[in-house]
Amino acid sequence: MATQSWFMVGTISALAVVGCGSTGPAATGGAAAGTSGAGSGVLTGSAGASGSPSQSGAAGASGIGGAPATGDGSGPDAAASAAGTSGAAGTSGTAGASGAAGSAELDAGAGGMTMSPPDAGAGSCTANSLKAGNTTVTIQYANGNRNYIVHVPASYTGKARVPLLIDLHGSGQTASAQMGTSGWNGKADATGLIVVYPNALNERWNAGTCCSPSVEQHVDDVGFLRAVVQKVTKDGCIDSKRVYASGLSGGGLMSYRLACEAADMFAAVAPVSGATVFSPCHPSIPVSVIAYRGLSDPLVPYNGGMPLQWYFQGAKADFDQWSMLDHCAGPITMSHAICQTNTGCAGGADVTLCSVNSGHVLYGAAATAKAAVPDVAWEIFQRHQLP
Repeated sequence: MATQSWFMVGTISALAVVGCGSTGPAATGGAAAGTSGAGSGVLTGSAGASGSPSQSGAAGASGIGGAPATGDGSGPDAAASAAGTSGAAGTSGTAGASGAAGSAELDAGAGGMTMSPPDAGAGSCTANSLKAGNTTVTIQYANGNRNYIVHVPASYTGKARVPLLIDLHGSGQTASAQMGTSGWNGKADATGLIVVYPNALNERWNAGTCCSPSVEQHVDDVGFLRAVVQKVTKDGCIDSKRVYASGLSGGGLMSYRLACEAADMFAAVAPVSGATVFSPCHPSIPVSVIAYRGLSDPLVPYNGGMPLQWYFQGAKADFDQWSMLDHCAGPITMSHAICQTNTGCAGGADVTLCSVNSGHVLYGAAATAKAAVPDVAWEIFQRHQLP
């Protein structure tokens, strides 16, 4: 299969809140009008364990200035942003030069895993087929084809091992939409980080109790994302001790599941507008978490709730849960005006919550608050690697 370069021009703004049927304000300048969130950013409230999925929301709306949202609207966000949320950070445009044509396929078997190359994560690199720019790669996993976009910065030489970030799109969205929204390409180009944007089956990740229909179909997304990391590590010069994950909404939910079930592969995660919906969660080793939540998020409420008939626990409940899982002893420190971190955790981990005066898609509001997701997450990621 020939590779294909994907580009995202403009940012996504939404026309409808999923599952609620209400419409939001029209977007201007490629970003939705932001709604000021109530509160001061101090953690309030708590919530219990996650519930179970039951019902799909309304159909997703097409984004303005970006790729259209498709599907039945199941999950926390059928478009890359919700009504009343802030616009995406920065400008997207064409993110780097297009990758060279070619094909890339991996047979991971029916749920099986490929073996990592002997030099993966240590010493010199013996193989390097990664090229600067954006390239779409197709792999075979669980008797089907899955794909992802890999963004390789121009500075990449294939001679020195570099970190890898997996950035996961929201429900009803795509890898290209996430690439144009999250701002991680700019951070990659500035630091040498390689970023991968995978596509979910049904445009929805199986994060635990959300999202349909991937949950009901028992899609093995943890296995797929492991296979993606192994494939990129095989193709390029990746430091396997410095692999991280982030994601928006449904992708944020999936980031939490990776922390629960794949802490041996991901040194830290940065969920955005997500909550822990996988249970029981027993990380194999302590894993650092940098969570972003919007104070006025109508889809994954800051104080917890069930607006889409999936229960999403509140920001404080998640902060407390991960502080307990990582055996954090404190103290809690403040940074970037809106972020608080529980330190003194086992294995050198820490748990951070950034409370943004925003709705669901908060990348733009976080940047305005001088706490852009890629900036803060990368600052913390650099302090953490696998043992």
